[in-house]
Amino acid sequence: MTVGERETRALELTTMGCRWRLDVGDLDADHAEAMAARWQRCADLAADPDALVLDEERIGVRVFVGAAPDDVAPGTVRAGAATVDRVPYALSREITRNGLIRLRGRATLLHAAALADPDGRTLVLVAPSGGGKSTASRVLGARLGYVSDESVVLLDDGRIAPHPKPPSLIIDPQDRWHKEEPGPDELGLGPTPASPRLAALLTLRRDEDCPAPVIEEVGLIDQVLAVLPETSSTWWLEDGLDRLARAVTAGGPPARLRYAEVDTCHELVREHLARAASVAPTWEHLPAKGADRLPVDAAPEPTGTPGSTDTDDSTAAAKVAIEDHVRLVRAPWSDAIACDGEVLVLAGGRPLRLAGAGAVIWRAATTPLDLDELTQRVVEEFGEHPQAADLVRAAATELVAHGVLAPHPSRDYRVTR
Repeated sequence: MTVGERETRALELTTMGCRWRLDVGDLDADHAEAMAARWQRCADLAADPDALVLDEERIGVRVFVGAAPDDVAPGTVRAGAATVDRVPYALSREITRNGLIRLRGRATLLHAAALADPDGRTLVLVAPSGGGKSTASRVLGARLGYVSDESVVLLDDGRIAPHPKPPSLIIDPQDRWHKEEPGPDELGLGPTPASPRLAALLTLRRDEDCPAPVIEEVGLIDQVLAVLPETSSTWWLEDGLDRLARAVTAGGPPARLRYAEVDTCHELVREHLARAASVAPTWEHLPAKGADRLPVDAAPEPTGTPGSTDTDDSTAAAKVAIEDHVRLVRAPWSDAIACDGEVLVLAGGRPLRLAGAGAVIWRAATTPLDLDELTQRVVEEFGEHPQAADLVRAAATELVAHGVLAPHPSRDYRVTR
């Protein structure tokens, strides 16, 4: 089919559990053929009745070089770059970005690589950008099946919607928008299962001084906080933190893979995947229900470092003075979990890790309590302390400043700033 002087060449794709129609008609024949080859595995998923599909709507994606075309149908995603060699990475970015938008609130969305054994049991590898996911996919995928090098779409029941895009390999570390995009078959990566399932999850930590690769256990909340920045729209899920806790313990205690060179990790990774087994939950889920749940459209976006807010503690605390008769109650939140005396509260994209008096105060404030009542709860937990009242006031002040506690909305309760 032609539109004016333009020949339309299209490829039906399924990836990230979404259907797409890839239009390469603006490329010359050789580049169009190469682009189709890069995305052949996603075309294979489109033809596979066993492939997991979460969004049946077929979204058009039009690839171009140079100026963006103006004859694009409404709703079509445009993916292009100034030069043809930069177009493949631009296309990968746009499909992934739009896929994350389409799937908000439907699944746990991880910035991660994923590799599978022949039975579809999948190992998820989580790391920040530049943390080694694509390299691990390229190297370890020579002996395992390739599920994704970039994004893992994880359902509550452990199923994964594969995203076997062409791996994005760094050309110049100083130029983040220019990456090589060879197809999975060109790299010799193992086959992509149509219906992979989560078996285990590891975070990645490259350490040049590590003499031999090792899988190290880490604390549950430490691991959730390490993974949380590498997720998208977790607060859209009513049980977002609980799902992450279940993901990081899917194959055993939370753990990370520490290594100097990923090509030394083949046997360790395969053994870990082979012996992965579920463990009993060690955490308590503290969901926000009804009016306690922070509305998605009111939720703050992720800021600052994991486990903190973008407000300096001392500055925030100095702006808040809680009068003795004020009663405090939990502010709306997105989700929370508790483990080993700590509480991790998620309010939109912002996590706050609470320990000691702060954890006790937040857990107690399911109903409005004043400072004396909160002090009593803390003393019951930790015993008498000569400065208990002052310590509780300081902890409650910080929780109010961070927005996880609030004065109960009644006329005789005041918080002065």
